[in-house]
Amino acid sequence: MAIPVILIACAVFATASIERQSALHAGSQQEAAQDLLTGMLDQETGARGFFQTADRTFLTPWYQGSDEFVDALARARRLTSGDAPLQQSLTEQDQLFTQWRRVLSAEITQLERTGRRPTLTEDVLHKSSMDEFRQVNTLFDSQLANRRDAALSLATWRAVGLAAGLSLLLVAAGIVLIRRSGRRQSAYLARQQELRELLQVAETEQESQLLLVHHIQRSVPGSQAAVLNRNSSDDRLECRLDPETESRSLAHLDADHLKPRSCLAVRLSRPYRQTPGAEPLLRCEACGKLAADVVCEPLLVGGQVIGSVIVARERVITDAERDTLANSVLLAGPILANQRNLAVAERRAASDVLTGLPNRRAADETIKRMAAHAGRTITPLSAILLDLDHFKQVNDLHGHERGDQVLAVIGQVLASELRASDFAARYGGEEFLVLLPDTDRAGAVEVAEKLRRAVERTELDKISTLTASFGIASLPADAADPEQLLRKADRALYSAKARGRNRVEVVAPTGGARRSESEDPGAPPPFA
Repeated sequence: MAIPVILIACAVFATASIERQSALHAGSQQEAAQDLLTGMLDQETGARGFFQTADRTFLTPWYQGSDEFVDALARARRLTSGDAPLQQSLTEQDQLFTQWRRVLSAEITQLERTGRRPTLTEDVLHKSSMDEFRQVNTLFDSQLANRRDAALSLATWRAVGLAAGLSLLLVAAGIVLIRRSGRRQSAYLARQQELRELLQVAETEQESQLLLVHHIQRSVPGSQAAVLNRNSSDDRLECRLDPETESRSLAHLDADHLKPRSCLAVRLSRPYRQTPGAEPLLRCEACGKLAADVVCEPLLVGGQVIGSVIVARERVITDAERDTLANSVLLAGPILANQRNLAVAERRAASDVLTGLPNRRAADETIKRMAAHAGRTITPLSAILLDLDHFKQVNDLHGHERGDQVLAVIGQVLASELRASDFAARYGGEEFLVLLPDTDRAGAVEVAEKLRRAVERTELDKISTLTASFGIASLPADAADPEQLLRKADRALYSAKARGRNRVEVVAPTGGARRSESEDPGAPPPFA
């Protein structure tokens, strides 16, 4: 009896050892393959951020991704040594990486030296090269999976040949358990990789937050999840729920009264768990009243808490599910932080700090977009250029700080008097641009007179009266393109200044200016 038992034990041990070594080797190979793609994606993220903002902090993932790729390539070559097809695939990936990185490195250098950003055509070529790399990497991963299955199958057949009777049952049971574990692990890695890739290509932080919520609810079946975004400027937590799921148990989180201190995971900078019936010393304001098993993970980036992820379920959340949640949050945190920083940089680049209105760069882009829309829909577009009268005297008499206050107040006047569909921007100095979609010349005159009166009513300490002059032109009545529209409006503004200021002038068909419908017929002629 002892010998069969020993033989069976040896067969089981040998089988488990062979399968373990095969699984570990295959897992290391697939990890190296995934690291190759991760290195490319990190470089792509860094390059895209740098091309959009010219901020060198975005080059950190660019250089780190390159090091990750080189390290992963070396590991993959070592792990696939002796396999010619896999070595050939790695060589092809290395060539694609080298060519792609050389092109992007040249464009990064060009942006640093000349300020020129890649064109749309160049961006399309970058994406095409990246897609080609993905295809080769996916094929390489499939080849690894085939070899892994073959190795496991061979180990299984060896075990079958070494044992009989009871050993067959034991080997079969072992195979089932190992394969089930392998499927779970493969499925887990696939889901995590899918989350990483989708977060990398998400356009906004809000889209990434919803992706994270969907991923967690799929990974923890029967649960409801929410992302609490920490808005430090407003001292509040902004909740992101899944709009397609009835998150009634978490609906109370979508409230304005929640502060960063309301969530203990944010407050303590560590995971927080609450079980039904527990009586904690300090109850969490965000999830303390939920009659469910609740796990809350902080979103930590560089030691700073940018928010948290709450998961609630009536059944107990298992340790494996908590590990999945923690790993998903750890993966998503840096990506969410990068997207938030990128969005802030884009807003700052398009905004005037003093007035809060869009700046000239944003105005030039907007007028082109609005003019194209007006052309497609065959609707008018009117432009109003307004310039504060005698603004230099305000600076000379009261100082530039007082002048800045005047500009800020005018920005508030424009924001409060215009429609939501209208556009106002600080166009330079004391000059502002207003764009009125679906508004003809007569409608623009009414709006300009309304703004003129609003400016005239504005009161500031030590400044007697504020006035502004207005010039109006419209598409397609007065101009054929945005550049001509602005020139015509500028001529009308110049005429308003020449006629005595604090008035509205409409561009004349000849390109000069004519009296608006509200002008006094007894006013002096132009430039008199």
